[in-house]
Amino acid sequence: WSSDVCSSDLPTGCPVQRVVHPILLKLGSLEIHTYGVLVAAGFLAGIALAQHRARREGIAKEVISDLSVWLIASAMLGAKIFHIVFFWNDFFAGWRESGWASLRAGFVFFGGFVGATATGIVYLRWKKLPVWPLADIFAPALALGHGLGRLGCLFEGCCYGKPCAVPWAIQIPGHTGLVHPTQLYEAAGNFLICAGLHFGCRQKRVPGQVWWTYVLAYAALRFAIEFTRGDYSRYYFGWLTIGQVIATGIFAVAAALLVNSTRRAGV
Repeated sequence: WSSDVCSSDLPTGCPVQRVVHPILLKLGSLEIHTYGVLVAAGFLAGIALAQHRARREGIAKEVISDLSVWLIASAMLGAKIFHIVFFWNDFFAGWRESGWASLRAGFVFFGGFVGATATGIVYLRWKKLPVWPLADIFAPALALGHGLGRLGCLFEGCCYGKPCAVPWAIQIPGHTGLVHPTQLYEAAGNFLICAGLHFGCRQKRVPGQVWWTYVLAYAALRFAIEFTRGDYSRYYFGWLTIGQVIATGIFAVAAALLVNSTRRAGV
């Protein structure tokens, strides 16, 4: 897809940005997907930032590398499981159409978050390593990697927004008119969270403070952005998306645990 093109079925105000570009490079029968490249870049950038933060805490980078392998594997598995559970119809339709190839698409961030968090806690306790100080190290890194992954969603054309007429609206193939670039909203929000946590939370009052601040910030960001999402066919209580329901629950848990940890520390 090229940029700055006009279409007769679109409202006035061209040029329109057609940013979907799922195939980054094609070499014969080999296709390298833009989404996969950006997700991989997100993992690598996140690991690099976590290692940088670990050095400041006197933690060996090998600890970060070893833990990252488990986190990446469990995040991908959890994200796929959530997609199967909460978007069964989409998963089944993709499976009928493409078989095993359909597994490379359809991942839910909250599933990856839950899977990686649970695995991280179990792994760190098994290795007798401090859980919450390491969670604080990974928090900005997670936001950075997630932001790059959302850029992958933009080029893939998934997680698209509702129809709108804002000047920065984009066109998604298969959809008439313009939609919100929700992928860019979330990417920008994650990058801001990363910067805020990395540069603004250097003085911790209790272990885990940076981590729970990340969870609170992302849950609030996701809840707000979901109002512009247009790829849901089912709503809860008449107006909430599944993302907003999960974000609300995670926000409540994070707020309670953060308050409890500060009270126990007497701060």
